[in-house]
Amino acid sequence: MKEISYRVSKAPKSAIRELFDLATGRSDVISLGIGQPDFKTPELAIQGNINALKKNITMYAPTKGVPELLELIEKKLRNFNKINLNWRENIIVTNGGSQALTLAFASIFNPGDELIISSPNFVSYFYCSLFFGVKVKEVKRNKDFSPDIERIKNSITDKTKAIIINSPNNPTGAALNPKQLKEIVEIIIDNDLYLISDEVYENYLYDELKHTSPASLNGMFERTITVNAMSKLFSATGFRLGYAVASKKIIDLMEKFHQYTVAGTNHAAQYGFIEALKIDPKFFHEILESFDNRRIFVYNRLKEIGFDVIKPLGAFYIMPSTEKFKISGESFSKDIMKKQAVAIVPGSIFGSFSENMIRISYATEMEKLEEAMNRIEKFVNSL
Repeated sequence: MKEISYRVSKAPKSAIRELFDLATGRSDVISLGIGQPDFKTPELAIQGNINALKKNITMYAPTKGVPELLELIEKKLRNFNKINLNWRENIIVTNGGSQALTLAFASIFNPGDELIISSPNFVSYFYCSLFFGVKVKEVKRNKDFSPDIERIKNSITDKTKAIIINSPNNPTGAALNPKQLKEIVEIIIDNDLYLISDEVYENYLYDELKHTSPASLNGMFERTITVNAMSKLFSATGFRLGYAVASKKIIDLMEKFHQYTVAGTNHAAQYGFIEALKIDPKFFHEILESFDNRRIFVYNRLKEIGFDVIKPLGAFYIMPSTEKFKISGESFSKDIMKKQAVAIVPGSIFGSFSENMIRISYATEMEKLEEAMNRIEKFVNSL
């Protein structure tokens, strides 16, 4: 038979999903692997979805999204992100943040273009690049996981099309400060590039840090594709709703790709998102405090156990090094699952510079985190 797609064939099955599958149905496993919040989806969002279904809103949705939802997203973007935009031209609702990312790739890249990624970084960036024929230029992060600005500058060629940032970051927990963001923006403008800004963790910032959307900065709206989602703020990963924000020229291209690949986004679920966006943002304050407490607890316990680890500034991940224990992240992940029933993601899936790291998600209840840390300590002591 003729050859199947070599691009898709090169992509391995998601190691994160494999961990999730292994943990499913096992009562003894504590999962520190999957990146989804552990608090309940707000009831108003659930009822919005249910009410839409009861009204028989089950037909195709408008391609770019329900107008009421687009208007509410615009309001949120103006008030929280300080982005000046028009919902009719600059927003498209997507099947999760993942599809917003896919649309970003589909709309700006041609085969052979180059994308600069600070590494380690979110795994999907590497495989979206593969699927669209984009060459990834990995730039090793600084020891504190901040971007190495000079290395980024030196990685630019005449084929460079864009830089992608994810702040706060999955998997490192790093977050850009104003100076770092300013330096990246200057690189974008000076080299006539696009910036893909993945902001799904924008609400998960600690130590009084504040989020800044690059698209809000002078000269950056036309150059920036902002990717975001309902999933993290409202603990609604299964709703599969996200959105992309960009210039009219780019959104028009996204709409074409969207039409001919998925035809639209879950219609009834958009009404759940509508109700969620009407909730006072203060509902998240107590939740963020809970995540901050878990962040500090996990960081301190990992230090006690003997890990070399950077304190995360955002998201709900921490990425310790296993090098001190003379074991790779992949071996650590496999062995601790077998011996202590703790699911942890190996760092190697996040790029070329994190082979001796593991990613831990602390988006689980404190009692389980305490037990997981005890199991990790037992495992480390057995090495």
